[in-house]
Amino acid sequence: MNILVTGGTGFIGENLIRELLNNHEVFLLVRPNSDWSNIAVKHIFVFQDNLDQLTNYLVENNIDGIIHLASLYLTQHKPEDIKELVLSNIYLGTALLEASKASKVKWFINTGTFWQNYISDSKEYCPVNLYAASKQAFINLAKFYTETSNIQFVTLKLCDTFGPNDSRPKILNLFKRISETQEILGMSPGDQQLDILYIDDVVAGFICLVNNLEEGVLLDREYVLCAKKRYTLKELADVYSRVSGNKLNIEWGGRSYRNREVMEPWNKGTILPNWKPSVDIETGIKLFLENE
Repeated sequence: MNILVTGGTGFIGENLIRELLNNHEVFLLVRPNSDWSNIAVKHIFVFQDNLDQLTNYLVENNIDGIIHLASLYLTQHKPEDIKELVLSNIYLGTALLEASKASKVKWFINTGTFWQNYISDSKEYCPVNLYAASKQAFINLAKFYTETSNIQFVTLKLCDTFGPNDSRPKILNLFKRISETQEILGMSPGDQQLDILYIDDVVAGFICLVNNLEEGVLLDREYVLCAKKRYTLKELADVYSRVSGNKLNIEWGGRSYRNREVMEPWNKGTILPNWKPSVDIETGIKLFLENE
């Protein structure tokens, strides 16, 4: 199939593209200020807010489906961040759907987040932060396009993710830094639970969903990828220390929980059929350290 990917320069996108290239023709959509020099894709479309140009590109290249990974992730926003959040998390996806409808793209995989559901045991939308609210706003806008076209729109909600060569300020990167510097780090009391997946399992989830769409399997509008076992932040630190053999100098309770801290991740999502995680946390951390 011919698949257009957004967010391909990010951590998940780079890993997913490598796998997609084994069986599909991959097209990468980027913004003018993106650096795509490390991406082994020969088809690059630079989107400069010209919808006619985007539509023509989808038609000319017979794009079957779109995997939309691009987003602006902010744990806590400032007033000056609002415009960029809307442009990145709502406008770009809506422009893609507008062009997809006009060019008769068959399917659209949207990337969601567990943070759209702050209350762990409720199916009702309840955003942790403005980032999560913007992700939900795009899904609400997408309903217009699914009701006025034949495009199949599926959201895949992700928990936390990790793996080698991840430049994001994620918890395992933080553990790695303080284990090397032996600095003392003040953290929350550490009782919040984490649902965290190794990157290979995340990529496998997207590939599974793509295969289902290629085979014409009738799908629901939303699925989740989640780990077999959840760990508290304290437990995760203990596992990291054991696997790495390095002590972590953490001052538990050195800072307060942040506003709307997720103490228990969402547990009411429908797990993607025919997918299950295969990399446990110990193996994942070992791979993370060996391949850095």
